[in-house]
Amino acid sequence: MQIAVLETFLKIAEVGSFSRASQLLFVSQPTVTARIQRLESNLGQKLFRRTNSAIELTHAGNAFLPYSQTVVQNWRKARQEIALPQGFTGILTVAFNAVIGDTKMLIDKLDAGEIDIAVLHEPEIKTDWSTRKLFGEELILVSTSHRELVRWDPKYVYIDWGSGYREQHFRAYPVDDTPLVAFSDARIALDYLLKVGGSAYLPRRWLAMQAYENLLYPILGAPIFERDVFMVYDTKLSSEGWRQDVIETLFSE
Repeated sequence: MQIAVLETFLKIAEVGSFSRASQLLFVSQPTVTARIQRLESNLGQKLFRRTNSAIELTHAGNAFLPYSQTVVQNWRKARQEIALPQGFTGILTVAFNAVIGDTKMLIDKLDAGEIDIAVLHEPEIKTDWSTRKLFGEELILVSTSHRELVRWDPKYVYIDWGSGYREQHFRAYPVDDTPLVAFSDARIALDYLLKVGGSAYLPRRWLAMQAYENLLYPILGAPIFERDVFMVYDTKLSSEGWRQDVIETLFSE
């Protein structure tokens, strides 16, 4: 099966239009139609249905979507690996999760071989994976105004930094008050905090950034929480020459 056929399928699924997909792929609309017909013939299933406003995936199309994504992504990665510029011996794909993000997505991509290394706060342990601690960071309570520590701030913004943090936070603040505002994304929480005001737990290193000077102030005496940052990778990489050298470079201080 040609990769171009799968790329066409994915583009139509993305934009919801045969004509728009043909424009973005720089091929004629009859070519797009022929590719999908060929794909549907091979699978024995209809992949799209036409509605009043757009083209939608059928049940079979939705089921086929993740498989086609994996094939195309692996093809692009293989092509990139083989067609290297002169002087290069290989490519290593690294995903960084420096703040709270979709950890499951990174784990899934690592499991599928779409990335080689993931940097995570809460890694998943698997038999064929290696996990190494990169560094630790402190989360400190900050406020948008100079103030002292209080039992409970009604404008406190809770940021979910993960299960380990939740446990530490509960032990430090065993109160019945529930934060009125909570976020799972620290960057969005920070934007909210700067606009509305209040307090929240943020990495100490963020306060060193010039952009937040005179905007965020540490609250003295507040509990300090620690989080570790880990590098997760397929154990086979550690025995593959230059890749092992890259891993050791990332791990070194």
